[in-house]
Amino acid sequence: MIVKLSHALKQPFYLWLLGIYPIFHLYAENLGLVKDREVLYVCGAVFAATTLAFLVANRVIRCRYKTAFTLSICSLVFSLSGHVYALVFMPGSLLLWSLFVLIALAVTLVKVWRRSSSKRVASVTPALNLIVLALLAIPILNLASSIVATPSYLVPVSALGNPSAAQDASPKAYDSASRPDIYYIIPDGYPSDSWLREAMNYDNSAFTEALEERGLIVVDQAQSNYPGTLLSLASILNMKHYGKNPTSYADYDYLRLLIADSAVARLLLHHGYTYVQILSGYLIPSPIADINRDFTPSGAIDIDIGDDMLPIVKLRGQQHPKNMRSTDHRHFYKRSFISLYIDTTLFRIIEPELTTLFWRDESAPYDLFAPERFLATIDEVATIASMPEATFSIVHFLKPHRPVVFDGHGNALVDRIPSPSHEEYFAEFAFTNAKYLELIDKILAESETEPVIIFQADHGSTYGSVGTIDEKLTHFDVYSAYYAPDPHKFQIPRPFTLINTFPLVLNSILDTELELQDNRLLAMLSHKKPFMLRNVTKSFLKS
Repeated sequence: MIVKLSHALKQPFYLWLLGIYPIFHLYAENLGLVKDREVLYVCGAVFAATTLAFLVANRVIRCRYKTAFTLSICSLVFSLSGHVYALVFMPGSLLLWSLFVLIALAVTLVKVWRRSSSKRVASVTPALNLIVLALLAIPILNLASSIVATPSYLVPVSALGNPSAAQDASPKAYDSASRPDIYYIIPDGYPSDSWLREAMNYDNSAFTEALEERGLIVVDQAQSNYPGTLLSLASILNMKHYGKNPTSYADYDYLRLLIADSAVARLLLHHGYTYVQILSGYLIPSPIADINRDFTPSGAIDIDIGDDMLPIVKLRGQQHPKNMRSTDHRHFYKRSFISLYIDTTLFRIIEPELTTLFWRDESAPYDLFAPERFLATIDEVATIASMPEATFSIVHFLKPHRPVVFDGHGNALVDRIPSPSHEEYFAEFAFTNAKYLELIDKILAESETEPVIIFQADHGSTYGSVGTIDEKLTHFDVYSAYYAPDPHKFQIPRPFTLINTFPLVLNSILDTELELQDNRLLAMLSHKKPFMLRNVTKSFLKS
């Protein structure tokens, strides 16, 4: 047995393991956030490409040890180039970086080839095998521990099959003074003016003044209760704090379920409202919504939740094409692992071309950060405003969240910028501000009855910051503004945290007697484990 193991270690299998290692590492870091099946596709493609490269190169080199060693250097450079570019070279030219990497690789291979004899490479092969095996064990153990700790990565839409949902709804009410449209507009990661000025050296007063000219009240002391999107929206839409996950579902799946099937939506359905969710690519479709609307290159689509709880997509206003029978429900919150992997590799420079060639589907919704999704959502809200029914609309925008996808003139960038400079971030910020004003103008112009508009971030951000800032504090500090017709105006208390948004709104519109919740600020200790929280209310709550 020992002899066989010793013989196996002398074979240069580390080459294949080295190709697989970055895939498992990337998957472990994004477990629950990417499409799991695509991990197998990538592993298979890398394994096959490595085998083919080895067979071809070995016919030239005629030494399997030197062939494996040479190709392992190429594999490392290929797998890490895009990731290193994003960490170090961004926002420099991707073309220049790619040329530099290829030249550096060629020089390295020449030097290695001259100095490494076949005997020397063969002697270090067992050690290389053991090192790469140890490296690969780390992400595999991380994956195993995560899966054991959270056994159910659910089919989220199917888990929402709740027959009581239909019973909560009442006959549909029409838009009127007693049932005004309610728009919950969520600009993701939008800090308050004071924080933009103090931490980011940016004057946002022109945008605030423009909102105030349109009749919105801007709340300068608003704070989110949680520093992340899902916890924040779950608490706001259910009007309660969450400190644990009582289910066997993965934490992020559970939070998305709470947002999709919320107490606020059910209450408004009970009072005759039509519930509209404009999908951002991050939240899942709701089985209790009257409309789940998404966007594709072919146009807007509505997601219908059928009897089997699988979503059916329909091209709004057009005949249902044969190739749009159904869609992967996980698309709505799981990113393509293939495109994520390509972004970390030397193929990053041709990722758009690869996507267009192999994976572009005119019937598939845009990815969550696509500039086309942002623009289409702005245009689509006007159609909701013109509906005669009293509507409750949730409109989540992944802006001003990075990556930057627009320049200051609103042109879509060819290469998205995950780590923008101060100037790049705020160039896009000014453009998206202008589009938000356009959105509010459309709502006000198309509404027969004055609506209620909640323009409120889910959390703050550190993007665009200059100097040293307290990251814990900035994620609680949010932009918040309200528009309400005279009969439904309400006073904002001090202190004010977002969990009390809908108790104030619904008490004013529906004469409910919902109690205000405690103003707690809860910091997340780990993004991978959102329910690991620490109470920081005494340190950060504004009076």
